[in-house]
Amino acid sequence: MGQIFYRPKDGWVGDTIPFAYDGKFYIFYLHDERKGKTQDEYGYRTSWNLLITEDGVNIKDCGIVLPVGEYEDADYACYTGSVIEGNDGKFHMFYTAQNNYNPKYHRDGRPLQYVAHAVSEDLMHWEKLPELTFGADESIYEPFDWRDPYVFFNEEEKCFDMLLAARLKGASEKNGGCVGLCRSYDLVNWKAMSPFYNPKSYMTHECPDLFKMGNKWYLIYSTFSEKFVTHYRMADSLKGPWVAPIEDTFDGRAFYAAKTAKAGEKRVAFAWVPTKRGDSDFGQYEWGGDFIAHEINQKENGNLCVKPVSGIFNVFGNEMKSADISPIEIQNNEGESFYVIGEMNSTCMIEAKIEYGSNTRSFGIGLRQDNSFSNGYYLRFEPFYNRVVADMWPRCIQGVNQWYVDGDKPFMVELERPFDYRSLENNKVDIRVIADDTILCLYVNDIMALTMRAYNNERPFWGFFVNDGSIKVSDICMYYICKGENYV
Repeated sequence: MGQIFYRPKDGWVGDTIPFAYDGKFYIFYLHDERKGKTQDEYGYRTSWNLLITEDGVNIKDCGIVLPVGEYEDADYACYTGSVIEGNDGKFHMFYTAQNNYNPKYHRDGRPLQYVAHAVSEDLMHWEKLPELTFGADESIYEPFDWRDPYVFFNEEEKCFDMLLAARLKGASEKNGGCVGLCRSYDLVNWKAMSPFYNPKSYMTHECPDLFKMGNKWYLIYSTFSEKFVTHYRMADSLKGPWVAPIEDTFDGRAFYAAKTAKAGEKRVAFAWVPTKRGDSDFGQYEWGGDFIAHEINQKENGNLCVKPVSGIFNVFGNEMKSADISPIEIQNNEGESFYVIGEMNSTCMIEAKIEYGSNTRSFGIGLRQDNSFSNGYYLRFEPFYNRVVADMWPRCIQGVNQWYVDGDKPFMVELERPFDYRSLENNKVDIRVIADDTILCLYVNDIMALTMRAYNNERPFWGFFVNDGSIKVSDICMYYICKGENYV
């Protein structure tokens, strides 16, 4: 387990439920011990555990705050929801209750989903109110998709609104998902309303979240049918229309189910980096993994962008910075060339400025490489395609024939990030890479992030490369953690 991206010693981090209070982020999350009956049964009887942080990295782990119910209870598993401070001076938790095993909570062999309610006076000790559990209004919604309640106070209507990952009655499995809506004036009695957002685009809209920044509203949700990713939409009012920007995500496949909270002047998106089966680069992505956070900022046109949280810088110190590395130049107009800088720690931060020639096909940084730069991980910029991608070699377990190397997948297709090179000044990019155990996270110009898993930590070298072109790399620095244990 890493020192930057937190994972509890006795489990894995699933969906996060952030709540800001008293200048701190209270990060409730689904704690998965992966005790399901099969290797594909993730999220088995997840409790709500609590992490507290001020900077997104230094973590206080408070353990379980909402335990799972018993076999006879609807909340045999406690899934995603939200926390809000009520007008009664108490904190109110709304969460998904599901019982995959007791037929009492099934219909036609499928588990039903419910919204459950709990209250607290200190965010640590919660009292369940099972009498307030309710399912979908089946005149509008399907009872099997009724989860992830997000509750907020609607200033315009002077009421509490609840957004849900829902499905209209009789809608298709392929693209019938919607963001459902319920309304209440007392946080107790809820009335189902027509959907808040119904684009007819996805199987579901998981973990809905909503906030206002400047004069824009933003709707956040995650999908797994078109692709595994967290999307956002923007509007001038709660009534919409909800417009998709050209780039409508915060990161790639390895940053899922993001929800946000604002403490002070900073809004942060909290999510999880999925593990891969068998702790292998070639394994299938799994549900749950390690905690990760990106700070959210707003561009002049209203679009959102991300950069590192302050905690990233809090755990690195200048006195442990590597000796200043001289600027380098690499040029090869007929193929690929690389420059090895040296060895890297399993946990470190690398910064550099890269200027590329106008006709350069691709360039980037290689991490955890052998000394010939022929095996390892690559974070590659491709100006001709307006994208940044993650790649690795070997790409798969090589088969009998020489061409069994996944050459038809020229990068990790789930880790492609659109990038507008036309907006760059003088063809320059500032990069920052956070390497921490099995996770690599790239930030570009403090506006874009690309996170990936990287399980092979035996190759020690790193450096830069260019293909059919030239680059100049300057301000090259590597930082190591120089403080004590960063978890408190």
